[in-house]
Amino acid sequence: MDKSVWGFLLPQWDGSAYGGLQWLFALLLLVVVIVLPLLLARNARPLHWQARLAGLTGERGLLPPTTTPEQLSQAVATAPERWAAVMPGLILMLGLLGTFVGLGLALTATADILSAQAAPGALAAVIDALGSKFKIAAWSMLAFLILKSWMTLRAHEQARLAWCMAKLKEVAATAEQEQVRQQAADLQRLVEAITQSGQALLAAQQAEAQRAHLRHGEWMEALQRQSGRSS
Repeated sequence: MDKSVWGFLLPQWDGSAYGGLQWLFALLLLVVVIVLPLLLARNARPLHWQARLAGLTGERGLLPPTTTPEQLSQAVATAPERWAAVMPGLILMLGLLGTFVGLGLALTATADILSAQAAPGALAAVIDALGSKFKIAAWSMLAFLILKSWMTLRAHEQARLAWCMAKLKEVAATAEQEQVRQQAADLQRLVEAITQSGQALLAAQQAEAQRAHLRHGEWMEALQRQSGRSS
């Protein structure tokens, strides 16, 4: 058995159930480490965040006034980003599960050897193979470190949070501009209403003045006729 670190990390096929389990976990972790960063690089972009936001808010694009950048960041996160948030922890748990399964199989084999009173060499071989049962745990830790390091360097969560903060500022500025326009429109309607009321009042006063002038003329004419008859 290869005692080097490289020999420990490489999966081995020995025809046993644990050999198949090794290859299964090795391929699974390899796929996750390769595919997840590629999906993140493709989907963790403002274009996809904007599409998610449009799907959540509809055509009007209205957001609740109490929305925080963290809440918006969680809402617009794409599926690969949500998986990336939980995948490192899942990898560690799967690694521990595979290790415990391997240890259980090894201990079962040890119990069979002891019960059969096999040769000491067979027991030594089983004990020597116990170290290989920690391969899956080591792989999961390596995958965890690789994914965490890549996501730290990529900083897609910080980029999404910064985009959400800028988007909320944009929405707030748009809402403020809309409020200013609404207030200006209300003020304009008020001025127009006051102007129309003033014009109507002026027209009524002018009409009343004309009627008063006509009545005054009629009174003067009546007085003149009465004075003429008296003389």
